[in-house]
Amino acid sequence: MNSLSSLEGAYAVLGGSFDPIHNGHLGLARQILELSPVAKVVFMPNHKHRFKPSELRLSFTERCKNIRLALKPYQNFELWLEDSTGSGYTADLMQRLFLLHPEKKFCFVIGSDNLSSLEQWHNYPWLRDNLFFLIIPRPGAELPHAVLSQIQHQVLKTAPIDVSSTQIRRLIREGESIKGLVPAELEHVITASYRRFYEQKR
Repeated sequence: MNSLSSLEGAYAVLGGSFDPIHNGHLGLARQILELSPVAKVVFMPNHKHRFKPSELRLSFTERCKNIRLALKPYQNFELWLEDSTGSGYTADLMQRLFLLHPEKKFCFVIGSDNLSSLEQWHNYPWLRDNLFFLIIPRPGAELPHAVLSQIQHQVLKTAPIDVSSTQIRRLIREGESIKGLVPAELEHVITASYRRFYEQKR
């Protein structure tokens, strides 16, 4: 089943550390709504990251506060906290969502740069058999046909957005402005939070 029509009314799960949330995340979510029939984009911050557990700067509570503020203008974007105490594994998270919300359809947003390692993800057989993937093309990342042939998926023709949390943290650490990279109403809050973090690390 690789048809977008099967996602009519579905909830697209956009996971990540959101350390911090930025205009790239919001722009991607807008494109997902424009290019697919999903009803909502669910921002799902992880309490711990399986691939970079020691790199988080802000606490889960602080990151959620920023996400909540950033999503205020968007009625079809929602913040869910189901990954606040989870294992950090996508399969565990999605199994929990299926159990908690049996009346809803879900799909999972994944960058094409993560597809090459998808078969090594925890409980890949369950992901392969039960989850629909919305694939976001990443510059320079090929689409591995061996993986695509196994999973339910659609590739969305999204426009690249050149902004990252790493870039924002670097600018703040170096005392530079992040204007235009995060929602205007969050610029001061995010800058102050990360400056406090870096000052404590000195």
